[in-house]
This record gives sequence, structure tokens and C-alpha cells, in this order.
Amino acid sequence: MRKFLMVVAVALLVGAVAAPAMALDFQFKGAMRWRLYSVDGANTINNIAPVLVGGAPARGMSATSSFIKDSTSANANNTRMGWQGDLRFRPYVIASDDNGAVQTHLRFEIGDVFFGDTSIASPGNGTGGATGADGVNVETKWAFIDVQLPGIPLRMRGGIQPYLLPKSAILDDDIAGLRFYGATAPVSYEFGWMAINQNQNGRVQAVPVAGPSNDDINAWYAKVDFAIAKAINPYIYGVYKHGSNMVAGSSQSSDGYWIGVGATGTLGIVKYDADFVYMNDDPHLVTRLTSSESRNLRQEGWWLDGGLEAPIGPVAVGLRFMYATGDKVSTTNKSEQFGGIMDSTNTTCLGGYTSSGMNEFWWNSNGSTYFSWGADECPGNSWTVGVYGIYRPVKALRLKADYYFIGAAKSESNVWTGRSMIGHELALSAEYTVATGTRLWAIAGILLAPDQGVLNTGARVDLRDIPVMAVGVFHDF
Repeated sequence: MRKFLMVVAVALLVGAVAAPAMALDFQFKGAMRWRLYSVDGANTINNIAPVLVGGAPARGMSATSSFIKDSTSANANNTRMGWQGDLRFRPYVIASDDNGAVQTHLRFEIGDVFFGDTSIASPGNGTGGATGADGVNVETKWAFIDVQLPGIPLRMRGGIQPYLLPKSAILDDDIAGLRFYGATAPVSYEFGWMAINQNQNGRVQAVPVAGPSNDDINAWYAKVDFAIAKAINPYIYGVYKHGSNMVAGSSQSSDGYWIGVGATGTLGIVKYDADFVYMNDDPHLVTRLTSSESRNLRQEGWWLDGGLEAPIGPVAVGLRFMYATGDKVSTTNKSEQFGGIMDSTNTTCLGGYTSSGMNEFWWNSNGSTYFSWGADECPGNSWTVGVYGIYRPVKALRLKADYYFIGAAKSESNVWTGRSMIGHELALSAEYTVATGTRLWAIAGILLAPDQGVLNTGARVDLRDIPVMAVGVFHDF
């Protein structure tokens, strides 16, 4: 027995020495953005919202809105930021085994730190933008594990991760959940589950507006892409959502679905993209509306988006268009406004009625990237058509000019003016690559507003235009 144990011990020792040790591969990446910008009024775009008057939404702006052309208004300078600087840094660490079968991903964010910001991030601590630069400003963006499943072309990813559906119309955010994805040429596929909201605040409404609280909101999605040919690469995707509305202590079912189709490709020299989404939902959170307003307990609409781009010498010219249905503001139990599935305090699109009622300005100027308070998700009740041109005299330099007309799908739902026009957008931008992954950029733009808007009292007022300028640096490594 003793000899047998000795043989086993020697065999284990030899095996341990001879077996290759598993090597771990570490990658450190990051993305840095610094920007300096001047914004005149744009930060209140998403705050032009209907207010509750006697249990019903009143259309129009507050009398102190910074959009009103009135130099004597107490709020006239509230949103004239002058030149404001901010910083965002996202360090990213990936650890994987020697064949990449198992990976762990961790991404933080230091930002968005506004220079000179003295607000309190947590008791006793600022955000770090003020003198002393000592603050609480580190967030967890991603934290997930990514595993290759044995024997099949499918990977599993679990944790806090990005969920991105085409063009942000339905979903574009970091969410905790489970994702499966893979590819078998010419098809790639993914599906998964995400927890949108679980027993928020013990079934107590978390946002400071009227409406039922949201509870136990989950969503499941799937997407299939077909790489058929250069001329056409179609895809189809869908999302199903289930949850509850907590009203007066009782739970009401809240179910919805989104079905989308799209395609990209190149026909000759012309590149194109197109997407269409139909949605039908019981909004799980209806902001600024009471539970008795039954017309918003069912939401059904559609969204169409597409574009063309063709090179003409050193210039590329393009056409963009978008239409998202709006509400007729009727007394029926259905809203026709297209809605997404976002459910976060970081956005106004909450899967039901949006708090702005218009949702989209600075349509294609990439506002959330170039300057703060720009447009984000939620295209409901708006349509846009416009043209742009891109000029690259040398490889490192990219110049772009945009013009867009933005209108309301239903003028009666446009709380800004009560009319079909939202505005004209003009923008000029430039990017110069000074090194691999490092770009200097600048943008100047203006939203030309209609001549008049409407107050929530029904009175007409003169409006002013909304200009913006910004410069900055992107550094990705």
C-alpha cells in the first residue's frame, strides 16, 4: 500500500510539473473624452413637459422657460452655460484564459466630471470638479463573464453589460442580464434576458412625478443577422417585455413587444441602411399622468429610419430620414406614440409616454458625444429629413456639414409649439486624427426654432434659437 501511494504521489508530481500551466492574458484598454462647450438653452430641451392640471396633462411650456425670447425673464440666463468643461475616462480591463474560452470584463467610468462642479455626489463628498479635485465619481459600466459553451458555436455572457439594438430606437443602454451569441456563416445570432426593474424601492414610485410605480419588469430579446452579399445584409429582431404596474397596492399586468426588420448594403457606389419597428405595449411607467387616465394604458406605434450615402470624388453626400408615430391626444384608451423600452433615471424615455412629448433635437449632430444635453434615444412623435456632406482632403481630416428639418408627427402632441414644426438644424463639425486612436474635434451648430411657442396657459410667446459650440479630444487605446 505504501509503495502504491508513493507511485501515485510521484505520478501526480510528474504530472503537475509536465502539465502546461494555464496562462492568463490581460488587456488594458480605455477611452478618454475631454470637451469644452457653450450651450444656450439646450439643457432644458428634455424638460419641456406637460404638467398635471386637475388630473390631466396641460400642453405647453412654463412661463419661465429659457426658450422664450424675453430678456426680463427670471429664467433667461439659467441655461446659458458660457464655456463649460467636462471629462470622462473609461478604463477597461479584460482577463482571459490562453484560448479565450473564458473572459472577464470590467469597465469603470470616471465622469462626467464638470469642471468647477461643487454639487454633492454623496454626503460629505463632491464630484471632484471643484477646487481640491477630491470627489466621488467612479461608476461601474460593465462587469460580466463571457464563456464559450462546449461543442457548439455559442458564447454566454452574464452580468452588467451593454444591450444595443439598431439605432437606439428600442434599447441602447447598460443593463444586468444574460446574453447568448454566436455565428455560423452566413448567419449570426443572439438572444437573452435582461432585468429592467425588480421590485423598485419596495413597490414605491421612484421618480418625482405622478403615475403608477413599476415592479418586476423583465425583457427577452432575439436578433438574427444574415450576411448574404455586399448588396444586402438583412436582419430581424424582437423584444418581449413583461411586468406589473403597482396601483393602490394592486398589481396590473404590463406586457409589450417590439418587432423590427432592417438591412444594410452597398449598391454600386451607394451605401444604404433601413430599419422598421412596430411596437405594442402596456406602459409600465407613465410619467406625469395619473393611473385614472386610461388612454395611456395601451401604446401602439411604429418607427421608420433610413439613409443613403454616395462618394463623389473626395466628398461623400448623404440623405437621412426618420418617422416615428405620435399621439392624437384623444380620449381613447390608446396612445399612438412610438415608445422604447428604456427604464432609467438617465433618460426621459420610459417605455410609455415620454416626459418631453417630442424627444429629439440636434438630430444627427451626435449631441451626447460632442456636447452635453444633446439628443439621445426616444424618437416618438417626430420626423426628420435632411442632407449632409463629408469632405476628406487628407486621410487624417474629416469635415462634415449637416442640415435637418425636424417636425412633429402629431402637431397637437408637440408641447413646444402645438404645431407640426419643431425646428431646422444646421451643424458643422471637424475631426483631425493626430495619432492612432486620438482625434481633435470641433462642432458649431444651431437649432432654428419656430417663431412662436405655446405656454401651458395656451398663450403664444416668441421663441429664440438654440446655438451650441464645442471642442475636445477623443483618445481611445
